[in-house]
Amino acid sequence: MAPAQMALPVERRNGASPRRPVPVVEAPPVEAPPVDVEVDGQAVGVAAVPVWVQRVTTAAVLAVALVAAIASYEHMRALAELAGEGWRSWLLPVSVDGLAVAASMTMFVRRRAGLPAGALTWMALLLGLGASLAANVAAAEPTVQGRLVAAWPPLGLLLSYELLMQQIKARGGPGVQPSAPVLSNPSNER
Repeated sequence: MAPAQMALPVERRNGASPRRPVPVVEAPPVEAPPVDVEVDGQAVGVAAVPVWVQRVTTAAVLAVALVAAIASYEHMRALAELAGEGWRSWLLPVSVDGLAVAASMTMFVRRRAGLPAGALTWMALLLGLGASLAANVAAAEPTVQGRLVAAWPPLGLLLSYELLMQQIKARGGPGVQPSAPVLSNPSNER
C-alpha cells in the first residue's frame, strides 16, 4: 500500500519556490472622442442627440423585432409541419431566428470592442435571415403581394437593427481605446 501523499499547493510541489506577484497592467480610462452625426446634411455633435431619440430608436427596433419574430415563427413552423416534422416543427423557427440573434449580438459585442464583425458572424447572420426570408416567402400566399408582405419581417428586422447599431456607434464609438499601459505592483503600494 502506497503512503498517503500530502496535498501541497501546485507552486510548492517538487521543491519549487512560491510564485512572485505579477504586476497588474492598468490602462487609465480614456474617453472616446465625440463623433459627429450627420442630421439633414449638417454635422451635429453626439451630445446634441437627445436621449429620447436613442430610446425611441431602441423601442422601434424592439417592436420590429417582436413583429418579425411572431410572423416569421408562424411561417416557419407551418412550413416545417408541412414538411412532415410533426412536433419538432416548433424547433425550426427557434434555431433559424436564434442563429440570427446570436450573430447580431456577436456583431454588437465585436463592434463595441472596436473589432470588425468577422466573416463567420456575417455568414451566420445572412444564413439565418436568408432561411427566415425563404421560409416566410415559401409559406406565403402564392401571389406577388402575399410574398412581398411575407418577406417584410426579416428585412425590416435587419434594417432596423443596423440603424440601431449605427446609432450606438455614433453615440460612443467602438469603446475604450487602449493607451500606454501603466505597471503597478500591488506589493509596493502603501
